[in-house]
Amino acid sequence: MTEVVRCCWESFSLTDTGRVRKHNEDAFLNRDDIGHWVVADGMGGHDAGDVASQMVVDTLVKIEIGDDLPQFVDRVEDGLLDVNSTLRALAGSDDRIIGTTVAGLAFFENHFFMYWCGDSRIYLYRHGRLIQQTVDHTYAQQLVEEGKISAQDVKNHPEGNIITRAVGAGNNLYIDMDLRPLLAGDLFLVCSDGLDKELDDSEIADFLANSDLSLEARVRAMMDEALRRAGRDNTTIILAQVNAE
Repeated sequence: MTEVVRCCWESFSLTDTGRVRKHNEDAFLNRDDIGHWVVADGMGGHDAGDVASQMVVDTLVKIEIGDDLPQFVDRVEDGLLDVNSTLRALAGSDDRIIGTTVAGLAFFENHFFMYWCGDSRIYLYRHGRLIQQTVDHTYAQQLVEEGKISAQDVKNHPEGNIITRAVGAGNNLYIDMDLRPLLAGDLFLVCSDGLDKELDDSEIADFLANSDLSLEARVRAMMDEALRRAGRDNTTIILAQVNAE
């Protein structure tokens, strides 16, 4: 394993309303200075999704990584729990939801830390392979885990966009977290589901594989292709790469 030295990374972020929605309910955080990135996707069809996603970002932007990973993890969890409580209070009743997904990525020495809730995703492109690191909190993914449908059926499932977990969706919030080894040359994609609605994983991998292009050029190329097809949803894309020494 090649140890990663802090600050040896670069990133680029972009968001777009898309061709159908009137408002962009996505929000993102790019703390390239400390190695922390977040995508939050306000729940379409519910009230004030943009308020929810921006509240998540406004909370997480204040958290510094420092040299104590457990402390950082606790602050992230406490912050999201506070946002969840605030959103539940704003909703005012169990019949109203003000919610958002969240997918966060942070670098800590020679590891990467992920936390997520909902269907915004984190991918890792390593050694020519693209692997989704997060597991979607959706009804369709639940059916896959129960063996009722195949993974290939998820994209076209009629209830594939039903989210089973989100910040603000219920009084109790459960956030998935994981810590994994980080290697020089790793390329991460953090995105809202507006991207994977239009591009499948093999197409995303083709864009990321084009190392002749800068991160910005690859992000813009993916966004342009998503918009060229249908642009059915707000789309946010973050690419973060650990530079090879």
